[in-house]
Amino acid sequence: MEALFYVFSIITIFSALMVITMKNPLTSALYLVLCFFALAGFYVILDMQFLAAMQVLVYAGAIMVLVVLVIMLLNLSKIKKIKADLHQIFIAVIILIILFAEIVLYITKGSLKKPTGIYTRALINKVGNTQIIGEFLFTKYIFPFEVASILLLVAIIGAYLFAKKKY
Repeated sequence: MEALFYVFSIITIFSALMVITMKNPLTSALYLVLCFFALAGFYVILDMQFLAAMQVLVYAGAIMVLVVLVIMLLNLSKIKKIKADLHQIFIAVIILIILFAEIVLYITKGSLKKPTGIYTRALINKVGNTQIIGEFLFTKYIFPFEVASILLLVAIIGAYLFAKKKY
């Protein structure tokens, strides 16, 4: 299992770096798909097969189809190079320093304790992680779940109106 973790880690880091360094947006989107598959591998290692399947179906499938469709519709290959302003580089460097500080802080001060909770591995295997996720979504997290669905509906309507005005 530890070897699989390192394999998925290397694939995830490599593909994430390729997403931000590729000049062609379509190639970048394909590396993002690879990153999503590697993240699904992490879920499989954690015995969360339902989340792994949802990661592949929703993100690597549906969301990436939309991203590729937008790339094709906008024809981003014809957009000229945009020069980065000095303030953009400054903000990026500040964010990079904060990110590395967080990583160093976590590595030096972080604990290696396993997470605890009311759901043991035996209970999850008995009930099933899909049922537990469903119970959380429709009881404790019903309000954020409904807000997310309304936001998705508004985004779909907005995309439709935006596309309708162009043609």
